Amino acid sequence: MLKHILLTVLLISLLAACGGPSREPLTVTVLAKEMTFDLTTIEAGVNQPITLTYVNEGLIDHAFAVEGLVEEQKVKSGETRSFTFTPTRVGAFKYYCTIPGHEMAGMTGRLTVTP
Repeated sequence: MLKHILLTVLLISLLAACGGPSREPLTVTVLAKEMTFDLTTIEAGVNQPITLTYVNEGLIDHAFAVEGLVEEQKVKSGETRSFTFTPTRVGAFKYYCTIPGHEMAGMTGRLTVTP
């Protein structure tokens, strides 16, 4: 009986150390125009891969970053860029356009990562 308890504790510990079971990937498209995103909220689970397609429909260059999760991704006017990232912790994270002045003008959103 003690062996079964120890084995169960070990398996739970291993799953927790690995971040638990993997999740189905999430595919998201964000359209950027002049000082706006069409999508201002994204919800995902911890350890859920996210493939984000960033489409710059604006007349000027834009960029995309998620605080603490995704470094700046620059996208020129009329271009599209796709990238994949996996949030490894629960929380609310701001995403925004990193071009100076664009965040303050309203190019922001929130990624909520749940357990």
